[in-house]
Amino acid sequence: MFYSMFKRHTLWCALAVFTLSGSSAHAATDEVQTREVKVTATRTEKDLMEVPMSVGVITVAAQKTNPQTSVAEMLAHIPGVTVMDGGMPGGKRVMIRGESPMRSLVLIDGIKVSEQKSMSGSAILIDTSQIERIEVIKGPASVLYGSEAIGGVVNIITKKGGDKPIGFTQNFIYDSSNNGLEIQSAVFGSYKGFNYRFTASGVNADDRWAADGRIFNSGYMNRYFSGQLGYDWDKGSVYLRADKYKSEISIPTSIVSGYHSVGSYAGNNSTTTVELDLPKWNRDSISGGVELRELNDYLAKIKLNGHYQNMEKKFNNNINVHVTPTGMGPTVDVLTKTRTINDQDSYGGSFQTEWTLGDSHYVIVGMDYNKDNLDAKDIRLGGRTQITPPFGVPSIIPIATGNYRYKASQEVIGAFIQDEWTFHEDWALTLGLRETWVRSEFKRNNSPVLALIGSTGDASDSKLVGNAGLVYSGIKDVALRAMWSQGYRFPALNQLYLGTVHGSTTPTYPNPDLSPETSNSFEIGARIAKPDWNVDIAAFYTHSQNYITTKSAGSYNIFTNMDSAETFGIEFAADYTFRPWNLTSYTTVTWLHREYENEVSLVNGGGRKSYKTSLTDTPPLQGAVGVKWQKEVFAATNLFTDLNLHWAAKAKSYSYDADYTGRFQTTNSHAWHTLNFTVGLQGTEEHKWNVALSLRNILNKNYRQAGNGVDDPGFHAVLAVGYEF
Repeated sequence: MFYSMFKRHTLWCALAVFTLSGSSAHAATDEVQTREVKVTATRTEKDLMEVPMSVGVITVAAQKTNPQTSVAEMLAHIPGVTVMDGGMPGGKRVMIRGESPMRSLVLIDGIKVSEQKSMSGSAILIDTSQIERIEVIKGPASVLYGSEAIGGVVNIITKKGGDKPIGFTQNFIYDSSNNGLEIQSAVFGSYKGFNYRFTASGVNADDRWAADGRIFNSGYMNRYFSGQLGYDWDKGSVYLRADKYKSEISIPTSIVSGYHSVGSYAGNNSTTTVELDLPKWNRDSISGGVELRELNDYLAKIKLNGHYQNMEKKFNNNINVHVTPTGMGPTVDVLTKTRTINDQDSYGGSFQTEWTLGDSHYVIVGMDYNKDNLDAKDIRLGGRTQITPPFGVPSIIPIATGNYRYKASQEVIGAFIQDEWTFHEDWALTLGLRETWVRSEFKRNNSPVLALIGSTGDASDSKLVGNAGLVYSGIKDVALRAMWSQGYRFPALNQLYLGTVHGSTTPTYPNPDLSPETSNSFEIGARIAKPDWNVDIAAFYTHSQNYITTKSAGSYNIFTNMDSAETFGIEFAADYTFRPWNLTSYTTVTWLHREYENEVSLVNGGGRKSYKTSLTDTPPLQGAVGVKWQKEVFAATNLFTDLNLHWAAKAKSYSYDADYTGRFQTTNSHAWHTLNFTVGLQGTEEHKWNVALSLRNILNKNYRQAGNGVDDPGFHAVLAVGYEF
């Protein structure tokens, strides 16, 4: 099997071998900067070289030398990470090792960004100006972080105060691909232990220009405001924070032509036009916490935090189906208008203690709690059916209006323990356990359709998961690691009770009988941190059971459990610095293979059929190769450049007919590559400033990344100017 896959992708494998042998890699990130990098992936700060799992790191420095207009784009070139827009350029999400955003937990200063009524997972609703550091944990992290972390974790740490009483930052980022100008401002400081930071930012972006032309209805707008107050003393700290994120997103119109397959007009030609609009996608949150350190010889730390969060989303959805008869029948036009409003309140907190037991054990014990209350409305705004006979007067039949409301909640309690055991000066073993209790309840439903399919009642579950990691550091500047981790994910409220009809004439119905997803993951890896070069490589395998997906049932889709899903791959990142020339070459390569296996009931004729596929809309190979140069050209002024090539192989998916007797292969995205160049100046003294010009997709390639619903930008420029004092 491996040989056949290698043969099919000979070109991309050759490119991977070339880049691995020629240079190496952090792709304008700090992915391979392992020396003296601190991370909190194990819920306590430690050196990256000591962490048993794969972790990618982005710092504020990366944003200055490679400016991005969204947080998701900052993560795009970490090995194993893919950014998808789901057809909404202003609402990007992150996939980790091929797992959908539904399986990747997003944390902002420890607060889970949760969307219980979503088909695509949580977007990262925070501005780039707030980022101090982003840590991406790749692979199941359910033991430390809970249910949604079955695929990985995006842990965002925001900027706090400053190192002087009053500081000010102003940034401007212009993106010519959508004529978008982002303005970011912040006031911050600290004095006698007190610290503060207040931030305001916003961007207006017009329609995107791809290589083939303008993509209509692809613009967006967002506004972001935040404020934080804190106080630090020798053995503790306390903070209070508030965030407000507002956005409006336009979604490109989609047109699908083919044969109508349902009802009286089956077999006739049809064209379906879907017009979506997202006039509101807001996130408001209030959080606070306290940390106490060095309480006694055994109790090293206590952390306590709590939060309240509101997520509000509004969809407008117009669907027009035009049916043209193959014979002498009438022409039919059906227009339906709907609006969906989702209002979700979330609150929760966590309590964590850290213990030093002797010279060899560092134990973390804690609990966390989260509850999501969802209030959703589906408003049928009406529409009409127009029937036009070949000869005669058209008849118009109005479509009735309606107002349906649903209320549901999900409550999650977790208790975890982890022991970092240094049983030898060169060996460290990490062992962890988590017990999770979940309860979901459907409280209100006046939809006759959902009542008919049994979308009522409640669902609950509990699960114990574990992990074990081993790190060997007996070789100078080298850390070898191995990790086994279990994942667990309880179905979301949308999958259990609500479903969705957004953007399609084929609704997706919920399934209250869904089972939770579980997984086992195995990984081995190595980090090398030499003075002039760095390497991070990992090989991994994940087996998932009860994988939640959708299946077709003729005129509708329904959520269902797949028997199993397997993922295995290799991630490689490296860089080498030629000191005499201040030149750094870098490479990242990800090889990923995913395979689904399921046994289904046949729609016609009864019986069951097993099928297996590796066409999972996942590029088997992707990566980057580039070279960076930096030099002091004036007093306290650095000149930097970055020339790179990003690429990905073809991604394919599949579909079956209703009886699962025939499979149809679909190419979702073709192989692509883009050439990019960045040049800039950066001040290094107290009054810091930076100017960067990034030319992207210089060859003006027309391409679409896997998971994207619209084409990516053609040749464009991003100009960033900023200063701080």
